[in-house]
Amino acid sequence: MIKKMLITGFVLWHSVTAFAQVTSNPRVGRKSADYVFVNKVEITDKNTVFSMQVVIKSPREALKDYLDKNPDQKQKLNRMDPAFRDMLLRGMMGEMSNTNTISFQPGSYLRSPDGRKFRFVKATDIPVAPERMSVESGKKYFFKLYFEKLPKGITQVDLIENSLDKDDSFVYWNIQDIRISNPGDGQEEQKETETLAYRNTGEFKLSGKVIDGVTGKPLPARILCYNEDGTEILDSVMTSRSGYYEFILPPDNYVYKVSSPGYENLEETLGLKAFRNREGFQKDIVLEPAGQPQQEAVVKEEILTTEVPELQPEKVEENKFRLHRVYFKLGESTVLEESFAQLDELASYLKENKELRIRIEGHTDNQGDPELNKKLSMERAYNVRAYLINAGIEGKRIEFKGYGSAQPVSPNNNEENRSKNRRVEYTILE
Repeated sequence: MIKKMLITGFVLWHSVTAFAQVTSNPRVGRKSADYVFVNKVEITDKNTVFSMQVVIKSPREALKDYLDKNPDQKQKLNRMDPAFRDMLLRGMMGEMSNTNTISFQPGSYLRSPDGRKFRFVKATDIPVAPERMSVESGKKYFFKLYFEKLPKGITQVDLIENSLDKDDSFVYWNIQDIRISNPGDGQEEQKETETLAYRNTGEFKLSGKVIDGVTGKPLPARILCYNEDGTEILDSVMTSRSGYYEFILPPDNYVYKVSSPGYENLEETLGLKAFRNREGFQKDIVLEPAGQPQQEAVVKEEILTTEVPELQPEKVEENKFRLHRVYFKLGESTVLEESFAQLDELASYLKENKELRIRIEGHTDNQGDPELNKKLSMERAYNVRAYLINAGIEGKRIEFKGYGSAQPVSPNNNEENRSKNRRVEYTILE
């Protein structure tokens, strides 16, 4: 439960573990608070243990969510004088940076579809009400909730913290339709018998995305698919920034291992024999950022005072740098939110070096009409410039230009190479 929270989050798909008592990133239905996540459900000898996560959004993210939900106010802001609008937005972000508090209600319980209730036992790393813990904007918090052990055969539960979703002061964490792996006696054998006829009936398409468990954004990742006992690699794939992956496999049982720099490795058993649909199955894979919250608190001061290497632009020539973490939707010019961190770094660099002037340069691949590509590249460069101006950089210090597909850095012969040509760079001017 959180007090006066103005943040949002993402609903995530589950990892399938057909023959285990552990469910990673379970599929859930309705949530009263979409910034709270169930990372894992484990049924032990004594308890049902929920590994949970609360994502406290930064003031910028909280403001964006608020404006997205209030389009009328967003339109009014867009019509304002830019200087006054910037001052107002900064004031709103300041209000949203106030510290919130969290706790968990002692009267909480799990509820099965037949109405049975399983009481809350204890919590770790989060206080139980009326005690509360302060949380900071832009951070995530992990904790565990212990409930009475669920009997075998219950594969769907609701987590109920309060009969209400919210009142004047609090938002309660009610999560409905949580799907977990908890087969009844003989249920596994029955599934095996029912689906055995599908074992060698043809190819099965498994596809989905690899996503960040905190932001819900897609991730580039490496996926290795092993046979059931994990001794032989059957297939592998390296996803692009879109996070999309696809395997064509017989409907059988597999072990997959997923890795991405900066994230915890994930290893899961995947039971495709448990699915009757022979055409395919879509499943997103969720990775958690590496490191524990305790470690984050220790290095917080260091993070604030040192450069973050992955946000530094790639140097491609003496005075030319590539903004490799600036993104747009395909065919569009609006700067996506995941670009803000690197652009904020660039703005800070320009504020520290007030004598510098730069030129933002947009580039595309060779797909489509050349004139439209040039127009698109110019619009993208212009919007990057506009972001920097809104961040406090004088417009006279920033030129912009769009080259379209005229300056490729890679052959346009496949999607991977074309993605390298779709880029934004900046040149430091003399």
